[in-house]
Amino acid sequence: MHEGHRHRMYEKLNNGDDLFDHEVLEILLYSVCPRVNTNPLAHALLDRFVTLNEVFNASIDELKEVDGVGESVARFIKAVGQCAERAGNIGNSPTLKTLGDCNRFIDLRLRGKSEEFIELYFLNKANRVQRIFTYTSAEKSRVSVKIDEIVRSFALFRPYGVIIAHNHIDGTENPSGYDDDFTCTVQFICNLNGAKLLDHLIYKNKDKIYSYNACGRLDRVKSFCSWDTFEKWIKTLN
Repeated sequence: MHEGHRHRMYEKLNNGDDLFDHEVLEILLYSVCPRVNTNPLAHALLDRFVTLNEVFNASIDELKEVDGVGESVARFIKAVGQCAERAGNIGNSPTLKTLGDCNRFIDLRLRGKSEEFIELYFLNKANRVQRIFTYTSAEKSRVSVKIDEIVRSFALFRPYGVIIAHNHIDGTENPSGYDDDFTCTVQFICNLNGAKLLDHLIYKNKDKIYSYNACGRLDRVKSFCSWDTFEKWIKTLN
């Protein structure tokens, strides 16, 4: 089955057909994964790193965090990235400068989901999305994230700015107590890593998206999660 699919993909490449980014990456990975269906792996890499340019610019340690990427695959991708860089490869990731930019982006990401997801968008100083970390518990009404997973993400790639996005399947787009708690947790982690929490967006549908920043709720979270509060919380642990 894989051989037939690969033959069709090679034909598209040979004919000069327009290929999607994941198809280009899928074909590239044939060389290092001769007996594996590389389509899911190509999608997983782009889900994490957003663009081909960012896939090739990622460190080997970051690449190995993606399921299915071992040492040999990570080294192969890194080598291709070096070649692309020297050949003058360019690529643009999404820019999230305004609330409208954010709303359009999360509508593309979260529209039609049948279970709850949480996504963290790591941005650079130009507000370009550099990394996306996606979490789900495969449940309709809740999603939980292990804090150590988030901490590891920050350690691997230190972002300038962070946007939280998640969807509500039931109820409204209004935040819950859990949403507030999670926002506080991410704010604390941002404090420790010198990053700016820019917003937490809750998606119900394209016409119903709650913004912590636009509604003033993010300022209250930041006030509660100030360094003074953080230091007092640390002292309670000692």
